[in-house]
Amino acid sequence: MALSIPFLILGLVPAVSHADASVVQDSCIAVPGPHPPYNVWTYFTVINFSLQAPVCAIHVVPEPQPVLPRCEIIGLQTPAGWTGTLTPSGGADWTTASDCIAVGGAQGEFAFLLDPDYCCYVVQFIGPAGEILLEQEECFTCQKVPTEQNTWGQVKEFYR
Repeated sequence: MALSIPFLILGLVPAVSHADASVVQDSCIAVPGPHPPYNVWTYFTVINFSLQAPVCAIHVVPEPQPVLPRCEIIGLQTPAGWTGTLTPSGGADWTTASDCIAVGGAQGEFAFLLDPDYCCYVVQFIGPAGEILLEQEECFTCQKVPTEQNTWGQVKEFYR
């Protein structure tokens, strides 16, 4: 039995994946912190590609539960117009009443503080009525680079 040409062509076309929303890691900054020797600020942007409603809250839950100590969020930063709270599960919630992320829009300047090498979280994108628009896993990785204390003279000597 011969296969039809349209069937063969469809079989050769790769599947296209489509993300309705995403969290994109922007950067990491190692800082001295309460959990020596360093903590890491992880900065990210939330993008609403094509959800059915604006994103007005983001819930970030570490996995697995109970949370590994190195993946527990211990501080956070919020963009203007948003508020943030740490949760008992070791995660964080960011919410806004007026600056929701519209379909096709993005919002940066979100950040959390922890001491990770590699951590994964369940991220829930929440709509204006409190409904979960999307839930997906997002993983973050930051390489901590140790710093060396030098005097200004030692720095100048390096470039002579």
